[in-house]
Amino acid sequence: MRARRASTTCALLLVAVLPTSSADFKLTSPSFSDGGEYPVDNRGSGDNISPKLLWTDAPKNTESFVLIVDSDAPSKRKGEGEVVQRTHWTVYDIPKEVMELRDELSGSGASDVPRLGMKEDAGQAPVVVDPMGQIDGWVDPEIEAMQKMIHGALDASFEERNRAKEGKTSFGSSYYRGPSKKGSRTTFKMYALSGRLDHLPRGAAKEEIVAAMKGKVLAKASLSAVI
Repeated sequence: MRARRASTTCALLLVAVLPTSSADFKLTSPSFSDGGEYPVDNRGSGDNISPKLLWTDAPKNTESFVLIVDSDAPSKRKGEGEVVQRTHWTVYDIPKEVMELRDELSGSGASDVPRLGMKEDAGQAPVVVDPMGQIDGWVDPEIEAMQKMIHGALDASFEERNRAKEGKTSFGSSYYRGPSKKGSRTTFKMYALSGRLDHLPRGAAKEEIVAAMKGKVLAKASLSAVI
């Protein structure tokens, strides 16, 4: 009963803080089409890794993005027609320069979300490039050590307040956790905000994220898939 009440409260908060979806702001994935079947690799019963996502035409005054991933599935314990909602992933304070999340960004107990917005994740060339550094899977130890050193320095120079954060899921972790229940519909909701949620720590609950978004949402785009 308490979980159901919390879910209802969160839904009401979303209605209160969100404007009408922008016709230009779009969210897509090369892994699945809107309304299509959710890929096996991205399910909790599969590889349990996050899918690639891309978004376009965000409002010009966007300062950050928030992603919330929920699923609705029929409940055997509740009455006929009742559904259970679960939160599978939340990412907030996504830098405004970022327009995609690569596949396998989060999941299975690991995540590169805090590095979003850094040069390497923006699709630019690696810092260290050596055509002889990797041949048939073999990596030159010296080149590998140099790459780790430079990437570590970049990580240290990227201020904590500018990093994207992951919130707590319905499963207790802060990593992506894919849906697996047959008959469920998973919805990815991307929000363009006029500011950041700097005051929220890592691992914030969905309700806290939604409340902090109030008055900052410029546009919303969504994408869903079924199992």
